[in-house]
Amino acid sequence: MGTKELDIARQRSLQETHLINPFPGLRPFGFEENHLFFGREGQCDDILEKLSSNRFIAVIGASGSGKSSLMFCGLMPVLYGGFLGPAGSEWLIMTTRPGNTPIENLAESILRASPDSGYQSPEERETDKLITNILLRSSSFGLVDALKPIVKNRKKPVNVLLLIDQFEELFRYMKSGPDSNTANTASAFVHLILKSIRQTELPVYIALTMRSDFIGECSQFPDLTHVINRSHYLIPQMTRDQQRMAIEGPIAVGGGKITKRLVQQLLNDVGNN
Repeated sequence: MGTKELDIARQRSLQETHLINPFPGLRPFGFEENHLFFGREGQCDDILEKLSSNRFIAVIGASGSGKSSLMFCGLMPVLYGGFLGPAGSEWLIMTTRPGNTPIENLAESILRASPDSGYQSPEERETDKLITNILLRSSSFGLVDALKPIVKNRKKPVNVLLLIDQFEELFRYMKSGPDSNTANTASAFVHLILKSIRQTELPVYIALTMRSDFIGECSQFPDLTHVINRSHYLIPQMTRDQQRMAIEGPIAVGGGKITKRLVQQLLNDVGNN
C-alpha cells in the first residue's frame, strides 16, 4: 500500500472513530437522548394543553408505539423549557413504574427526588424509605404529604410531575396476588394519584403511559376512568415522512450518511408495521 493510500486509510479511520451509534435499539429513548429523537415533532401540543387544563394526561398506544420515548424526549424538554403556560420552567420530575410493589416503588421515586438523598449508610436510607412508605399508606393524601417537605425546601417555587410509566403493570399486579391485599394496594395507589391532582396546596401533575389493550381494565376504578376520558392522548401511527425523519435525523446527528435508495428500502420494509 502506497503513502497516499495509507493517508486515506488513516483519515477514514479517524473519521470512523468520531462516529456514534445514534439508535438506542428496542429500549425507549432517555431524556439525555432527546437530540436523537425524530419523527414525533409537534405531538406534544395536545398533551401540553390537556396536562395544563387537567393536571393529568394518560398517553395511550400500542406496544412499541413510543409512549415512553415521547414522554422522556417530547414532554420533559418542553416542560423544562417553560412551555406549560403560567407553570413556568421550574420542575421536579419523578418517574416510577407500578411493578410488583407499586407503593414501595413510588416511595423509592420520592426518595430519589429528595434534596437530602445523601445518606450516611444504607440503613439510614432504608429507614427513610420505610417512613415514606408508611406516609403514602396512611391516607389518600399521602403523596401530597410526602411531597410537601421536598417542594418547600426548594429555593424557588417548583411544579411536580409524576410520570408513571407502563401503568398497565398495576393490572398485572392485581392479578398476581393471592388475596385481596393486592386489590386494596392497587386501589390505594390510584387514590394517591387522583387526590394529588384534585388538591390545590401543591402544583402536582400526573402523566401516565399505558398500552391501549389495557384501557378496559381502567373501568375497575370509576374515578380513574373519568379523568382518563377527560384527558388522554392516543399516539397515532407514524406517517411515512415521520418514519423517514426517524431514520435520517439520528444518522445526521451521529455524523453518518445514508443513501436515498437505502432509506426507501427501509421504509418499504417497515410498511404499516
